[in-house]
Amino acid sequence: MDQPTVPPGGGIRALADLCQRSGVEELEAEHEGWSVRLRLDPQAMPSPVSPPSRPDTEPSNGPHVQLSQWVGVFHRTAEQGADPLAREGQHVREGDIIGVVVAMQLQSDVRAEREGEIGRFLVDDGGPVEYGQPLLEFT
Repeated sequence: MDQPTVPPGGGIRALADLCQRSGVEELEAEHEGWSVRLRLDPQAMPSPVSPPSRPDTEPSNGPHVQLSQWVGVFHRTAEQGADPLAREGQHVREGDIIGVVVAMQLQSDVRAEREGEIGRFLVDDGGPVEYGQPLLEFT
């Protein structure tokens, strides 16, 4: 029997590292006879680095605006029919999951960048988002 070869691009470790850097918690991939499903523990992963704030979206005397770190569709619930992960007026701690962005069947958690009260969401549930687009305001 032939020995299996490592999938292209550095193998499973490379996929796991890519998932960790991009904030993806679960990935299923298949290539030339290989299939792999990765589930990473979000508690063991470092928080993704936030993009730098733009002066035009965060005036010094106004609310803090959290920007999207992903491109996809924003959802306020983790799964259809569930309660929202966070609501306007709710106090959250830094790192709390406040929404998800889904792209190509991959779900990425949106975590609060800071502790505070959510003033308002700037994207509708189920609305498309771009990288760097304002998602919500903290009061």
